[in-house]
Amino acid sequence: MIFQSKQAPKYDVLQDKNMKFLLSLLNSENENVSELAASIISHSCERDAEQKALCDVGVLERLVTLLKGSLNHRDSCLDSIAAIVRNNAEVATKFACINNGKALASLTESIQDRSPRTRLLASVCLISVGCASPCFVQDLQTRTKLISTLVELLEEPGRVGDDAPFALSDLVAGNEELHKQAVSITAIEKLCNFLSKGMIQARRLEGIFLALSELCSKLERCRCQLMSLQVCYSRKLN
Repeated sequence: MIFQSKQAPKYDVLQDKNMKFLLSLLNSENENVSELAASIISHSCERDAEQKALCDVGVLERLVTLLKGSLNHRDSCLDSIAAIVRNNAEVATKFACINNGKALASLTESIQDRSPRTRLLASVCLISVGCASPCFVQDLQTRTKLISTLVELLEEPGRVGDDAPFALSDLVAGNEELHKQAVSITAIEKLCNFLSKGMIQARRLEGIFLALSELCSKLERCRCQLMSLQVCYSRKLN
């Protein structure tokens, strides 16, 4: 007699009841529970449909409200928001319109936060919104501030400093206007200065090279500045 195994039903994060369950966890008065929910959400957005489903049940609005919580709470929410809006124009647009744009404005404020990790995560959120729906992150002053913030975060130890150059690369990718701004605020020079400091972790080094590659991909002016800095450092070493 041949027994046929029955496959267990697949757990589908898109099921409405599961989305509502995640929202109920976010609504918990226990910060540990809502922080856990935010962490789960940040890993449940691999597809557009998942992002939209989370958005449709009100997760984005709740995450925005929780940004007023403790430091760890805020950072978990920022991480989740970035995951939900990433590469999804529809969801990014909905986020940008929450509270008549106040949610987006809070991200801009957060890139000046005292906490390095919060500054990084807020920057990543803004970059995600800007890449998915560019019309909402057009202000040159804000984008210039993002470049400065991410370059400064290179000095931070651990994951913050390691992730900063990758975020910078995403921000400036293919954008001549931002390449010009990077020159005006000496971003290329600062990146090269960091390279001259000696031992750098492999991931951070990869990110810096990637950022420099993006910054020099469009304008001869940027490439000339990079080459002149390389000559200068070579002379110092000799």
